[in-house]
Amino acid sequence: MDEEIDYVRKGYAIAAKIYRDQKDGTQAEIPLFKQWLNHPQNSSKILELGCASGFPIGKEILESGKSYIGIDLSLEQINLARKEFPQWKNYFILAEMLSFCKNQPSNNYSGIISMFSIRHLPRIYHVELFTNIYRILTDGGVLLIDYTYYSDEGRDTWFEDMPMYWSSFSKDWMYLTLKELGFTHIAEYEDIKMFNGKEEKTLFLLYQKILTNQ
Repeated sequence: MDEEIDYVRKGYAIAAKIYRDQKDGTQAEIPLFKQWLNHPQNSSKILELGCASGFPIGKEILESGKSYIGIDLSLEQINLARKEFPQWKNYFILAEMLSFCKNQPSNNYSGIISMFSIRHLPRIYHVELFTNIYRILTDGGVLLIDYTYYSDEGRDTWFEDMPMYWSSFSKDWMYLTLKELGFTHIAEYEDIKMFNGKEEKTLFLLYQKILTNQ
């Protein structure tokens, strides 16, 4: 895994600022984001996996007054977040998502969100990641993620010369896996927008950890 993670780090070291400049805030405008943020069970601590520069998701959560931690494996991305939001600089932490989740206590976060980040983790670790996400969510805690429609894995270039690594299973695999882990599917939303000069279709999924007192 280290080789692929380092490849992703290298890519964002080259293009962190370019990636930040093209973000327009629409991630925080999708209907499922507000539903996730305002969910009655999402009332304590929130974790963002792959927070990048902190915009727009981290900014929206912090402005809501909720407790938040954002992690990212790219030092350049974390430095951008701390520079743009100096009042919240201590909430942006340099960390790799799987290792971070494995070292968190159980029942620790009422909400976890990951936008366009899990796809950078080798897919052989996706079950382990989601198992730990389930463990560290509080009872009834909510998870919002994006996921790809089709199975894919490999290295590519992004923003012309930015090295990047992608890895995912199909959406059907995601549905089945999260169900088997104990998650309850709440809602989903398909978003279509232009990104880097091409039309991009993204599936957003909202899930909840089972309430054990029900």
